[in-house]
Amino acid sequence: MADENAQLTVKSIANVNIRMYGFMENDLINDSTQGLTEELDNPIIQKDANTNGSPNYAANHHQTIMSVRNSRLGFDVTFPKTEGGLQTEGIFELDALGNTNGYSAQRDVYNNATIRVRHMYANITYDDWNAKIGQTWSLLGWQPYYFPSEAIVQPAVGQLYRRFAQVRLMNTQQLLNGDWTLETAIDAARPAELQSGLTTEHAGIRFASTKLKAVSGLGSSTPMVGLSLAASGELIPIRTSGVALSGSTPDATPNATGKVVALDTLIPIIPSSDGKSTSNTLGLTAEYSNGTGYGGLELAGATGGIGSVTDGSTTAGSITGVGAIDSGMAGVNHGNLELIHYQTYRGNLTYVWPGSHFANSAGYAATETMNLADFNGVTTGGILKYQYYYGNVMYMPLSWLRFALEWAQIRDTYNDPVNRYGTDNRIQFTTYLTF
Repeated sequence: MADENAQLTVKSIANVNIRMYGFMENDLINDSTQGLTEELDNPIIQKDANTNGSPNYAANHHQTIMSVRNSRLGFDVTFPKTEGGLQTEGIFELDALGNTNGYSAQRDVYNNATIRVRHMYANITYDDWNAKIGQTWSLLGWQPYYFPSEAIVQPAVGQLYRRFAQVRLMNTQQLLNGDWTLETAIDAARPAELQSGLTTEHAGIRFASTKLKAVSGLGSSTPMVGLSLAASGELIPIRTSGVALSGSTPDATPNATGKVVALDTLIPIIPSSDGKSTSNTLGLTAEYSNGTGYGGLELAGATGGIGSVTDGSTTAGSITGVGAIDSGMAGVNHGNLELIHYQTYRGNLTYVWPGSHFANSAGYAATETMNLADFNGVTTGGILKYQYYYGNVMYMPLSWLRFALEWAQIRDTYNDPVNRYGTDNRIQFTTYLTF
């Protein structure tokens, strides 16, 4: 086979290189309960019985999904380096997991999938400095370095996973003769709530080896990440205008601001022989986060079963004058706006067998709602804890073709002494054709 690059000429600028990349993915998924989609998030799992004690149909019947919506297409546009050393790159990446706009017909969701933007940003580098301007990964959790190795359509329970429009500035220093790097970064990202009037702020620091590496985030690709420890934080202004409670009593703390910290690590238990080969490598990734106001924002789907704050008068879950606030960030505590407090932790082991054609990974993750008891309107529907267990095997006969089989269990612990758990068992078979 001829190994020749396809060429696309941009006439207005000389020496521009355009690289097309992506993959075609087909997911065959069977769940032991009903109501889930390909993307797990932090989901509401059906309980065995309804509130009146009758059997819950959705909790006791399977469903099967076959979908290509997680397929991906991207373009990497590299511009010529200037004489002064400035490097410029543009990334434009799409998938078909877009917003369904409320349509419930399955033929529309799965057969006529909606295209959405994943990444669209300018990547500008000069010497030790880098700027990213546009939509890309959140800095919280140093995404995507520490993603777990899974076949499922990420994210899953307890995983920091989001992309935002942002302006990020990062500095990278080479240490110890280039064997280690120290990265520091700050950004201003899309406001979590437009009415807040302020951007969301992130900051992070990461210390990483350039020599000791193992696989992280094995899925459609096989990224290698060095032995590293990373810390990051986020400030999330939820509202900065005056908030009036039901009864027109001014809120004593109208300027609610979420605060989150995250710690991430990758440990190459069996490191790569040369920092490039994945053969016979074993890596551990782990993540911990703790904070308020980041459910539904950085933790997809996490609400704790707490209803969204809406604009109203005296009904539960509403506060006069606030407008709607996205789910998962805040709730109503006896008429007061209160941010939801979460704690997450997860770990993943990935082993690539000698020859790099087979790999196994397994892991555990959890999201805990720390202040569920504060929200008086939440009873048996409140979720104290989301848990997630999984294991998989991946076969990679060719560099561009791979197959994965995964089992996962998702278990929600409800604030319900009679019907306490909702459990789903998922089996997924995925095919990737990467280019």
